[in-house]
Amino acid sequence: MQKTMPTFIKKQWPLLLSFFVPFIIMSIIYIFQGVYPFGNDSLLTVDLGQQYIDFYSYYRQTFFEDPSTFFYSFSKAIGGDMVGLWAYYLTSPFNLLFLLFPHTQITLAVTCITLLKISLSGLSFGYLLKKAFNGTGFILAAFSISYALMGYTIVNQLNIMWLDGLIFLPLIVLGLERLVDKKKGLLYSIFLGIMLFANYYIAYMICLFLICYFIFRLVSVSYPKETKWKTKLKESFITVGLFIWHSLLGAGLAGILLLPTFHSLMESKASYTKFEFDWELAYPFPEMLSKLFIGAFNFDQMPSGYPNLFIGSLALVSFFCYFFNRSFSKRERITALAVMVFFVVSMNLEAFNKIWHAMQYPIWYPYRFSFVVCFFMLLTGFRNFMHYEGMRPISTFVSMVVTASIGFYVYNAEFDFIYTEQVILSVLFTFIITFLLIIKPQKYTWIPIAFFILTTVEMGLNAQIDLSRLSYVDQDNFTLYQTGLDTDIDAIQDMDDQFYRIEKNYLRTKNDSFQADYPGVTHFSSTFERTIPALFGSLGFPVGDGFLAYSNGTLVTDALFSIRYYISEKDNLYLAQKDQPLGSKSTSLKESFNRTMRNSTLLDPLLIPTVSEEQKAVFELNAMQTKPDLRSYAQLGETDKTIIYENPNALSLAFGSSSAILDVSLLEDQPIALQENILQALTGNQLAEEFFVPTEFDSTVYQNVTSSNSGNESLYQKQVLNNDASVSFQFTPETDDSFYITLSPNIKDEDVELFLNGEPFTQYETYRDQLVLNIASQNKGDTITFKIGLKESTIRLKDFQLYRLDSSTFDSAVQSLQAGGMTIEDYSSTYFNGSVDIQKGQDVLMTTIPYSKGWSVKIDGIPVQTKEALEGLLAVPISEGTHRIEMNYTTPLFLEGAILTILSILSLIVSAVFLKKYY
Repeated sequence: MQKTMPTFIKKQWPLLLSFFVPFIIMSIIYIFQGVYPFGNDSLLTVDLGQQYIDFYSYYRQTFFEDPSTFFYSFSKAIGGDMVGLWAYYLTSPFNLLFLLFPHTQITLAVTCITLLKISLSGLSFGYLLKKAFNGTGFILAAFSISYALMGYTIVNQLNIMWLDGLIFLPLIVLGLERLVDKKKGLLYSIFLGIMLFANYYIAYMICLFLICYFIFRLVSVSYPKETKWKTKLKESFITVGLFIWHSLLGAGLAGILLLPTFHSLMESKASYTKFEFDWELAYPFPEMLSKLFIGAFNFDQMPSGYPNLFIGSLALVSFFCYFFNRSFSKRERITALAVMVFFVVSMNLEAFNKIWHAMQYPIWYPYRFSFVVCFFMLLTGFRNFMHYEGMRPISTFVSMVVTASIGFYVYNAEFDFIYTEQVILSVLFTFIITFLLIIKPQKYTWIPIAFFILTTVEMGLNAQIDLSRLSYVDQDNFTLYQTGLDTDIDAIQDMDDQFYRIEKNYLRTKNDSFQADYPGVTHFSSTFERTIPALFGSLGFPVGDGFLAYSNGTLVTDALFSIRYYISEKDNLYLAQKDQPLGSKSTSLKESFNRTMRNSTLLDPLLIPTVSEEQKAVFELNAMQTKPDLRSYAQLGETDKTIIYENPNALSLAFGSSSAILDVSLLEDQPIALQENILQALTGNQLAEEFFVPTEFDSTVYQNVTSSNSGNESLYQKQVLNNDASVSFQFTPETDDSFYITLSPNIKDEDVELFLNGEPFTQYETYRDQLVLNIASQNKGDTITFKIGLKESTIRLKDFQLYRLDSSTFDSAVQSLQAGGMTIEDYSSTYFNGSVDIQKGQDVLMTTIPYSKGWSVKIDGIPVQTKEALEGLLAVPISEGTHRIEMNYTTPLFLEGAILTILSILSLIVSAVFLKKYY
């Protein structure tokens, strides 16, 4: 071992530098930035903090607790297929490292995996340079460090799953080089299959790049002068055939994931796709040059900005010199220029940009494919450097003039992410690199070291500047929230092991249900089935393309969607106004809390980061909604920060209903009418009374406002623009019923301020449909004032109406539906088994499971045809009486995908054995 290690280091030290230099640079930056475990900041910002971290917790839960959630999970809104989510977020082989860390140290795992992936990308690129292009020494390390720490990597490291593309791209290209040079495609197929499995989204961009790169390599292949054109043509056809064959095999290897993911996409992200192309330019082409400078980034560049193209001065100058290097054929250089022009146009022309992003414009993180452009520039620059004889006087003069001109342009353009110091530094580094290229033919031994040091310093400076312009989430806040939510959920689940859903009036992210492993409703992901946001948007909830926030529930929706338990932040002013009824489970819940606290590993100081008492004292939960309806629920217990309620109205996951529910259609911007129709249909329209009764306000008070009405729309306008202005609606309930108002989607947080009885009314800010706001419950005899403060000079209120939910009628409906509820005796994420007693007038088993072809239902052992209710929920016909119900979920196309993967493996083996001529 003592002899082997020095020999290994002596032979592989350039590759070791390619790995460890990025690792050390990023570690030092994290230390100075105070990133956990080096400080109290974590990398949990933007999507990493709002989506991925919760999915990584779910990843651990799937392995350690319930493998069936790999296929389906009720933590994904009211339920959803998970294979597509895995394929987009979680199938990176590096995610296995999350299993080595305890749940409470998941942020530490994120830091470690990020460091590892960035470092491995440098190692991977270095390996390509060594094996395919005879790279050696400090130059190999310098270009590898440029690749690992290029602007794309630093800016997008928060999208941790995208970094796999940086690691596998060089290995795929290495396989492609072998396919072109030696007609050996095994390595190419394997690594392409791994990349498609690890992240199909980034792999799609890599596949488009591979087509361009293959054409470039095919054109640049050289033959001996005496070779006949027929021979050249034959060899070219063979190479093209092998490329197509091994590309298909690579895709087939990942078939077990790709086929079910394709089905999932058709139900979610792809369903929003419109095959319409915009042939406009996003910005003037010269502005792209700004991204070639050190630290060319700020937070505003994340939602919209220019492509990240910084690769360092050595790689950039070498790349441009390539086009004037006669060591490469003119045919090759012209092809490379054409490819680069195509890339540049793609990073500006909206139509091409859309194609690169799988036919959908990206929301945040623009030009996500720019890493392949950087890869092409770096690889071409390295090949040029290895065959470059040094700059001549004319080339030096042109280089200096171009560099100075670009620096002058960027300086005068006043980009908000570039300061004078950055321009000076970038120009200075470029001039120094140019000088070293001039004396490169002298072959001084110190020149490669100088290139290496300059590149390391430049790439490190860029990383430090970029990362200093991001804000980070406090580790303490994340830890306190995580452990507090875990404690609440553990206590509920320890007390009640049946199936039910849990919701909260506060959140950290819309994926808290994944973090703490419970069935909820609120959700956000890029693989969210379109039908569920459409349903909840029609019911009066904030939704969007890919998210749903359960912040506007009524007593009706809470009951319908089986929300048996509700957790509220403790400092809720609207709940303190009335004494809370104590539920029958109050004592058992307190005992559950005590058991959870005694047995919880969350209190183990070895597993949880230390949180100061001061931080605990100032830590607050972010309220998502004002919900007076919680007064109608039974208070079960409390912690320092939260109160837990039980909803006595919650229905079972499946219950008997009238078949009239199958005829109910969604309504646009009529949430109360839709909830009324649903309740009437579920009960077979047997109740003559309305559930929601339109009610008038007793009075309206105007402050510095004039009003005018036109049909169902009211216009409110400030009298004196610079003075406070508001409209206050008042009424005094004569019953303890719940009261709701509807608010049109044109009223946004930037337009108004909402107040209930003088206190701020909390409402989730992002929404596109008419909302339902709960403003009173258990308030008989109290004066209720709902105040709208105008931020703008004019607002329009459309369909602004007060409704009272008739409690007696509602209670009767709930009791009849609960009587026909399914008693679930055994269940998992993909299986339910139990019995149901269907009442008279009920001929449909209605569920709040999203409709999918993957669900099969047996009644009394006999398979029945499923139906779709409310344009998104599962229902099945059933007859009156007692029945056994069994429901199973099988991921669509999973079996077919597995067969495709097996066939692809066999084909790869057969190719390797029988096509020896090409292997």
